[in-house]
Amino acid sequence: MSTDAVFTRLDYPSLHRDEDTAQARDRARAAGHAAGYATGLRAAEDETRRLRARLQAEHEAAQAQLREDFGLAAAALAQAAERVRSLAVPQARQLQEAAAVAALELAEAVLGRELEASDASAQAALLRALDTAEPELIQSVRMHPRDLELLGAAAEGAGVRLVPDAGLSRGDAVAEFPDGYLDATLGSALARARRALLGDGA
Repeated sequence: MSTDAVFTRLDYPSLHRDEDTAQARDRARAAGHAAGYATGLRAAEDETRRLRARLQAEHEAAQAQLREDFGLAAAALAQAAERVRSLAVPQARQLQEAAAVAALELAEAVLGRELEASDASAQAALLRALDTAEPELIQSVRMHPRDLELLGAAAEGAGVRLVPDAGLSRGDAVAEFPDGYLDATLGSALARARRALLGDGA
């Protein structure tokens, strides 16, 4: 057995180096988090743009169909009004009003059928509510619960809080602002048409 002393080198950890490593790791983690957050934001913006474009295209197609249906109703109204004028009887005004009421009821029936036939009315209602000069001020949009169900993923990408409101009819929407609201309901549009045809007392 050897009695020669054996010496080994002792290495002491550098606290300064450990602190530098921890700081570098924290910086890298923060940079990675920021980059991931920015990427997520860009992806969300792209998805929102795609969703709006798709909704706009579907809305325009639905509007074209509604314009065609309203055109047929208006043509029927014009024919009825012309026939009433040709009769030249004392009750001409009452008959014209009756024809206007019938045309409006026909338009309402056509709208009702369109609303039940597809989910295009829900998308059109959402676009009407979002179609304002200052969409960033919209706090929420109230819609019929069934319409919100039909919107599906489109509701999540709308960029505003959507609130179910069973008091609204299918195809209706109301945009809420800090100091008021925008009535985007079909009932209001029909009421304006009724007043235009029948006068303020209608």
